[in-house]
Order: sequence, then structure tokens, then C-alpha cells
Amino acid sequence: MIKWGLGIMIILYHHFSVDTRSYKDENSILDNINQYVEASANQGSKLGNDYLFYASSISIEKYNLQNAKNTDVDNQNNKIVYFLSSFLLLFVIVALIFYIKYRVVKKHCDSLLKENKQLVEAKIEAEKLTNIKSQFISTVSHELRTPLYGVVGISTLLLEDTDIADKHKKLLNSLKFSGDYLLDLINKVLKISKIESNNEKITKTPTNLAKLSQNLLFSFEYQAKNKKNKLALEIPDELPDVLNIDSLKISEVLINLIGNSSKFTENGTIWLRIKILSISKDSVTIRYEVEDDGVGIPEDKKEFVFEKFSQIGREANKSEGTGLGLSIVKNLLEMMDSEIHLDSKEGRGTRFYFDLELEIIDEKEEKEIHPNTSNINTIYRRILVAEDNKINQIVTKNLLNIIGYDCTIVENGFNAIQMVQKEDFDLILMDLNMPYLNGTEATKRIREFDQEIPIIALTASELSEIREECLSIGMNDVINKPLDKNDLKNIISKHLSR
Repeated sequence: MIKWGLGIMIILYHHFSVDTRSYKDENSILDNINQYVEASANQGSKLGNDYLFYASSISIEKYNLQNAKNTDVDNQNNKIVYFLSSFLLLFVIVALIFYIKYRVVKKHCDSLLKENKQLVEAKIEAEKLTNIKSQFISTVSHELRTPLYGVVGISTLLLEDTDIADKHKKLLNSLKFSGDYLLDLINKVLKISKIESNNEKITKTPTNLAKLSQNLLFSFEYQAKNKKNKLALEIPDELPDVLNIDSLKISEVLINLIGNSSKFTENGTIWLRIKILSISKDSVTIRYEVEDDGVGIPEDKKEFVFEKFSQIGREANKSEGTGLGLSIVKNLLEMMDSEIHLDSKEGRGTRFYFDLELEIIDEKEEKEIHPNTSNINTIYRRILVAEDNKINQIVTKNLLNIIGYDCTIVENGFNAIQMVQKEDFDLILMDLNMPYLNGTEATKRIREFDQEIPIIALTASELSEIREECLSIGMNDVINKPLDKNDLKNIISKHLSR
């Protein structure tokens, strides 16, 4: 616009400065101006058209670029949407799979929890029933053993009488054998019940294993003579004198094994061996062997011999037995971290063996455990017997008189305390189960004013059940009923010699 105005001003200046005539000629001036304007207009039209053309081209290109950009954005957005949709779908599928798996696992876990709960409840119920059974067997066996002690005890006393005719002695021996057999049966049933209810415990004490083995083997001497068997004991000189072991448990094991060999052997030999497998300063590993040359065990029967109530060979030998002995052996050895092994050939004999690793005890302790019990003077030795059962009173009194002791009988713990306070006694035999005041309470009260007098418990229970408790309250020893004359004599002598 400015350029167009400057053009008109130049036309006017040209007319007025060059030619004064032109100044007066208005038409000439207007013609020039019109021509210029028209030329400018034509040129502007051309420029405008060019501008519009380029502007239109630019606009179209810009549109095309924008459209392409928008298309790229749309494509990219579509890809993002597709990716997100695919990811979401995959997530849903995975979540669904995990949910289904979770439901399956949860259902399985719930089922397992339910089954476990049922098993726990069943286990608790089984343990409860086992304890009830164990308590029942313990109670019944105690009630059965008490009269049987009377039968065995009186039979033993009568057999001590030299005036009895031989034919009567045979009858008494049969009576005593029957009583002993019933007692053995009751004790084995009680032992199995205790093992099953986990009431059996290991109590190790310093023990002379050589002497223990010798005493156990030759306690079968009477049976061996009846069946014309020989007994052989083999113990190495290197065996330490005193070893730490549960003497009651090992005695039960050996008694059952030797008894089994004695049952199935006639006119043969029964060996009890101890072998040393290894030895060090503090411990020794030994192998116990019980071997016989009896009838042996058939190959197809070996796997059953350690089962409860197994009676292999019963038909062939007509041997009596409950079939509990070897089962007890197996369980007791497992408690002692050992295992029973069997070698046998039918018609050639049987060998049972097991290994034990034992702690060696200083030899000085052996003297404390086995004091000299020989040649104890029984004259003027007074023994107080606290026992409520009339038959047991008779048996105990007569056994003590045979050994050579004078005794006084009281029926309960109160009377025992009164007698100890009034008179002097060298030793007390205290029954544990008495009315009014039992043996344990009576012992506690006696120990309040007398710490010296030996007190020995009399019990119908298993020694392993009550021995520790008896010793902890101040008793000096424990002896089982029925009373054996030799055992009673040795225990009393041991404590009177101190």
C-alpha cells in the first residue's frame, strides 16, 4: 500500500517539475495516475494470484503433513490400544489360571487340613485309649499278682520244709511252676503295654556286666538240668569291670533270649557270650550273643519271630509260651539304640546277637556298688516289715526267719513310724501300697528324724517304674514281689554291711 502511494507521488512530481504545462493539464495528470493504478492493479492481481497459489499449495502440503501426522498418531495409538488390550487379556487369562489353581490348591489344602485334624484327633483318641488300656492292665495285673505272690511264696516256703514227702514236693513244684508261669505272663503283658504307651524309660547305673551275665545264665540251671542242657559262659578278660548300662533292661533282654533257647533245646548247649568289638579309654562296644544247638527256626518263619504273640515251632516242640518274649527284646533294644539280629538253620540251632556301646566307669565305683555281703551276722538283727497283706506278711516273716533275722510286722505307714520311734531296728522292709499312710509318705516322715536306718521298698510294680522315685525320697533299695529268698538275703546283707 505504501509502495502504491509512493508511485502516485512520483507521477505528480514528474508532471509538475518537468513540464509546467502538465501542471495545468489536469486530465493528463489523471490519465497518468489511472494508468499507474491500473498497472498496479494488474500487477497486484498477478501477485495476489501468485500468493493465493503458493498459499494454497502450502496449505494443502501442511494439510497433507498434518493428515499424515494424525495418521501416524492414530496408528501409534491403535498399537498402544492393541498392546494394552493384549496385555489386559493376558493378565486376565493368567489371573484366571492362578485363581483356578488357587482354588484347586486351597481345596486340596483344606482337604489335607481336615484329614490332618482327623488324624490328630484319632491319634489323641488312640493315645487316650492306649493309656486307658495301660492303666487297666497295670491295675488288673497288680491285683492278679498279689494273690499269685501268695501262691508262689507259700509254695516256696513249703519246699524249704525237709519233712515234706517227695510226692508232695512234686505237687508243690508243679504249683510253684504254674504260679511262676502266670506271673511271667502277667509281667510280659504289662511290659508290652508300657512300651506301647511310651511309659518305659532307660535308667543307666554302674554295673558289673560279667557278674550280671553270670548270675542270669546260671539262674537257668534248674531248667537246664531238667532238659539235660549245658550252660556255657564266655567273657573276655579285657571286658571293663564296671559299665554304665540299664541293668534291669539288659537283664530282661538276656532272660528272654536265654529262656527262648532253653525252650527249644534238649540235650544240647546254651552259650552266653560277650565279645569286644572296639574299646577306648572312655567307652567299649560289645556284642552279646545267645546261641543254642536246638531245633532252629525255618527260613520262612524268621521274619515273624519278633512279632507279638508269635509262637514259631510250637506245633513241632509243643513248647509253651506267649510269644511275647522276643517282641519285648526287640522293643527294649530299640530303646537302648541297638537292634536284635538272628542267625538260624532248621535242625542246627539259633544265634541271637546285638551290639551295645557302653560308657566305662572308673573301677573305684565298683567297690561302692558291690560291697562285701558275705558272712553277715544275722544274730540280734531286727527287721521291721510294713505290709498290709496278710499272706505277704506270712511269706515275708517266714523267709526272714529262714535266713536268720528276727522281724516285727506292722500293717500301715503310721504304725511303722510309731515303731521306729519307740524301738530300735536295723532295717525296714516297706511296702509301697498300704492303707491310711503309704510307704513313700511313711519314708519321708521317718527321714525327718532318722537318716541312717536302711529302708528297702517292697513292690508289686515294675522296678523301672518306681525305683528312681523311691531312691529320691530316701529309700535305699527296691525289691520285687514275690520275694526270692536269695535275692532278699543278698539285698539285706548288702545294706547291713555298710
